[in-house]
Amino acid sequence: MLEQLDENPDQDVNALIKDECEKMGVSEEGKALLSETNEYIDGFAEKMAALQTAKEDGKSRKQWMLEEMDRILKGRDEQEKAEIVSAISDAGENVNNETLTNEED
Repeated sequence: MLEQLDENPDQDVNALIKDECEKMGVSEEGKALLSETNEYIDGFAEKMAALQTAKEDGKSRKQWMLEEMDRILKGRDEQEKAEIVSAISDAGENVNNETLTNEED
């Protein structure tokens, strides 16, 4: 499947995944998981490209992240904002804890 994508990078990835899954008899749950994974990968690639563009425009990573946070929080009520900020804080803390645990091993 990766070779097919390399040969034709402009093709619809979801259509390719659907066709290959049907050939292999993958369950509907498996198809949904593959599609969700693909969305995460695409989202990551888009954000990396946006960060690279921001850096080329002279913005720091911190400035770019603050602008992204503003965009995400815009139009949300205070409860939603608090939940989002809390989730981000928790994720950062988990990464720090895992890093410390790995360094101790």
